[in-house]
Amino acid sequence: MRRLGPVGPNRAGATVGPGRVDTLTPRRTRPDVDWRDPVRYVPPVFDVYSRIALADGTDRDREQPALRTAIATLAGHTTTPASGYAAIWEGWTGGDQAPKAPRVVVPHWSMLLFASPLDELRDAPGLAWYGSAHGVYQEPHLVWPEDQASCLAGEVDEEIEFTVGCGVDASASLARALPGAVRLVLYGESSPLCGY
Repeated sequence: MRRLGPVGPNRAGATVGPGRVDTLTPRRTRPDVDWRDPVRYVPPVFDVYSRIALADGTDRDREQPALRTAIATLAGHTTTPASGYAAIWEGWTGGDQAPKAPRVVVPHWSMLLFASPLDELRDAPGLAWYGSAHGVYQEPHLVWPEDQASCLAGEVDEEIEFTVGCGVDASASLARALPGAVRLVLYGESSPLCGY
């Protein structure tokens, strides 16, 4: 049974206070970091940054398997795979009422925070808004384990690649799990957006 819920001791088994959330969620941690970068490229605090290609020819009406594979791979590189977080832009549905959940402080974004075992967070938007992931393929916008060993950014307008910040070993595991889809990048390195 999936245990996705708003962060708090009643549903997720752990409480995350504002200070803890702020240590990883997007914020301006360096003067050269534009406010949009942490949501698209994850926060500038990791050893390695990778961009992972989404499947060629896959439309927005089907799941992107690379995202699920990346999250499962990152779960093998954390001491807290049973405790992860997803920040989801509350406006992704275009009008459906957002569930009640703590807000994550992200400049120019209104994101909600949810908790679950890391390998279940791929389905966080569907579970949080509709109670089921069936037929809902929206990606979570930020995903990270409690120990903050990595962070995955499936930015709301991204349609070609997504970003992972992590350690060297986790990055090598991603490259093995997704051959030909992973490329190392410098933090904030420009990448294309489909249709922009």
